[in-house]
Amino acid sequence: RRWLSVPEIFIYSSNIGAVKMALDVGIDAQRAFLDRLGLLSPSPVELTEVGAPLVPGRWRRVNAMTISFGHGLSVSPLQLVSGVSAMVNGGVLYTPTLVKHQTGQVPAGKRVISARTSERMRRLLRLVVTKGTGRKAAAAGYLVGGKTGTAEKVRGRRYKSKALISSFIAAFPMHAPRYVVFAMLDEPTGTKKTHGFATGGWVAAPVVGGIVRRIGPLLKV
Repeated sequence: RRWLSVPEIFIYSSNIGAVKMALDVGIDAQRAFLDRLGLLSPSPVELTEVGAPLVPGRWRRVNAMTISFGHGLSVSPLQLVSGVSAMVNGGVLYTPTLVKHQTGQVPAGKRVISARTSERMRRLLRLVVTKGTGRKAAAAGYLVGGKTGTAEKVRGRRYKSKALISSFIAAFPMHAPRYVVFAMLDEPTGTKKTHGFATGGWVAAPVVGGIVRRIGPLLKV
């Protein structure tokens, strides 16, 4: 029952707050930023079977509003991982690839945000896990940061509230990220353990936390 700060809007997943920020930024700036992240065109990964993202034909005010909190724009998991990587790695977008680079060989990338902004994004993502909707992604011994995602599926011309795509995307260790982990569940069902909820924070965040706990030691993090 009060105004939220910008960090609170992020860590508590306030759709209203996200809309207000998007409208302040403006439609053109929002679209240009998403384009810089490679989210408005097919991924350049070395596969022929790559689909194109679903983008509004006309980017109107209502589109900017819904896209600000995750509706109205559909991208592949690989594109999401690539974009989030740029947010946390210091601000450089690298072309996703299936080809292993030689040790010490750093591929060319392009700067999409400043290193300072990237550091702030790492702090926000960390707050989501320590204080926000992603607390169940915490993994003992690791600084995990991430963001929840919960979207209702469209059936016909309506959203179906019980048909969800619930996800969590994380990076670790957040002080110097080396890996991004993404988990997505298609139409999960709430249980007694989740108090009937099937949102990203309840069903996908625990998956990511479990993965980090298992792969961290194997990767010598």
